[in-house]
Amino acid sequence: MIEIQVHPSDIRRRVRYFFFDRRRVVIGIVALSVILAGVIGSMAAAPTVIRRVYKTNFLSEQREERDIQRERLRENVVQMSSIERSLEEQRIRVEKLITVYGLERTLGQGGFSTPARGSGADEPLDDARRREASLKNAMQRLEQQLDLLTQYENANAELVRHTPSILPLPADQFVLTSPFGNRVSPFTRAADFHKGLDLSAPTGTPVYATADGVVTFAGRYAISQSVAWWRFGNVVTIKHADRFITIYGHLDSVNVHAGQEVKQGQVIAAVGSTGWSTNSHLHYEVRSDLEQPGTYIAVDPRIYILNHQWSNEAVLLMRARTTKDYRNFDPLPSAFVGYSSGGSVGGKRRL
Repeated sequence: MIEIQVHPSDIRRRVRYFFFDRRRVVIGIVALSVILAGVIGSMAAAPTVIRRVYKTNFLSEQREERDIQRERLRENVVQMSSIERSLEEQRIRVEKLITVYGLERTLGQGGFSTPARGSGADEPLDDARRREASLKNAMQRLEQQLDLLTQYENANAELVRHTPSILPLPADQFVLTSPFGNRVSPFTRAADFHKGLDLSAPTGTPVYATADGVVTFAGRYAISQSVAWWRFGNVVTIKHADRFITIYGHLDSVNVHAGQEVKQGQVIAAVGSTGWSTNSHLHYEVRSDLEQPGTYIAVDPRIYILNHQWSNEAVLLMRARTTKDYRNFDPLPSAFVGYSSGGSVGGKRRL
């Protein structure tokens, strides 16, 4: 038996007595030992717990920062993609001009290179770096091309004004129904080579001169002289500085006469369906003697239209630069080339 007395400091208060037998003392000692062991154990484990908590918080912060950086990288990649598309559109416009002016031999061909795919965790970052380098190279090349074009246009202002470069119809009033190249003839159902563009538009739609020039023919070509050209109905041909001849066929009405000087964008006729035609449309050709001087060869007019974007312009450019297959096109009558004056409109000779 163990007796414990508690004497208060105030003598007026009574003394308290506590009696513990051996069993209670042992239980108390064991309980104190367990509590003390728990306290000591928790103190020993505290650094590990603190480190684990710190590590968890640190990793969480790093994941959040990584997610933020990934989002910023994604936004930058989206911006680069937009810049790439814009630069590609500008590149095509510039290289169309280079092709039209015959300057491709000076600079060759351009374009964007596709970045090689990386591997591992750094793949997005490596890909972004490669795309950034490709963009810088493309912009440098575009600047070189623009400088070359500026120098050429300043030195050849007269030729530039006489180079076909716009749509012959309002941009929102036509549909391309037959492009330049191989096709099945709508009349004979046999394969033939279409020398121009068929642009479907309502009758009466204004037709524009695509460059400055002189009208060499206006009217219906005589069937006795050429059935092929008679089939085009009312025709206007314009000669541009002895470098190009543009042809406008199946016209409903003609507003110009042979020998008349016209300016780019001037209304010269109206769309119709005269001659061999299945619907109201404009047949538009561009003939050039740049490759074979003295011989006006039909070229794809889409290359010479700079105020409209076609769906496959990159392919058209490549084909125009690499394919030099001069087919046996119908030769232009001397009246179209300008060796003789005038044409006929409504049976009357125009001078």
